[in-house]
Amino acid sequence: MRFAIHRGKAQTMTRSVARAQGWSRPWRAGLLCGAAMLLLACKTTTTIDGTVVPKDISVPGASEGDAKRRAAVRLQLAANYYQSGQLQIAIDTARRAIDLDPDSAAAYGLLGLMEMDIGQVKQADASFQRALALEPDNPDLNNNYGWFLCQTGHEHESIVHFERAVSSRLYDSPARALQNAGICLLRIHDDAGAEKYLLRALAADATSPVAKFQLAQMYLHQRRFDRCDFYFDLLVRSTEPNAETLWLGARIAHAKNDAVTQRRYAEQLQLRFPDSPQTDAMHRGRYDD
Repeated sequence: MRFAIHRGKAQTMTRSVARAQGWSRPWRAGLLCGAAMLLLACKTTTTIDGTVVPKDISVPGASEGDAKRRAAVRLQLAANYYQSGQLQIAIDTARRAIDLDPDSAAAYGLLGLMEMDIGQVKQADASFQRALALEPDNPDLNNNYGWFLCQTGHEHESIVHFERAVSSRLYDSPARALQNAGICLLRIHDDAGAEKYLLRALAADATSPVAKFQLAQMYLHQRRFDRCDFYFDLLVRSTEPNAETLWLGARIAHAKNDAVTQRRYAEQLQLRFPDSPQTDAMHRGRYDD
């Protein structure tokens, strides 16, 4: 049983893990979460054995006399509570699952995600490390712990775990760890390293809007407009417009002194997303942040 962070389509991010891997902050200040992740609205969800947890928490064949099966029921229930935003009851339920099955790496991994969400850094670190002690090669655990390290000021250490995730033949979403590594390196202004990881993410998943957005934004800051335009064009052709993409388009046009295009993006942003942080930044004239 394994848990993974997945990013949903066009949904508002509701938890810190999702915010961390989303698109709500400028590239120099924060990541947009882990993840993740479809554009600008990555919502953290939980999967068990690669399948999104259903609302029906029954586990076929589970017996109250079987501790591991009862732990599996608790764990699935905890995942459902987590998805619905009921963090405290989710945490309590995950801990009960651990009481029933102290060797459940999935339970410790889920607990680490939730403790990370509520800012319990030491507890989350301990939970993740316990999970990895049980399953050191689990790609989802390595990706999630890498993201935790990235968010807690250990960016260089996080790359080791992202690489472990990518190297696993069992990992079905290597682009996720690669783009997380790239975003993490952007935080510490390692543009060269970030570029390599983001390009690897696109090679692994040519549809990744996260990699396209981050590359376009990075090249904008470098004023490499040919590369910026290339990835931004790929982005807008493959995703529906949202506040982040419209704001990026306006910022690119502003940097290129293209008043007509800047006005077009600004008008769409104001019309479609009047209450967004991006529209507020536009009114404040923060095009160069």
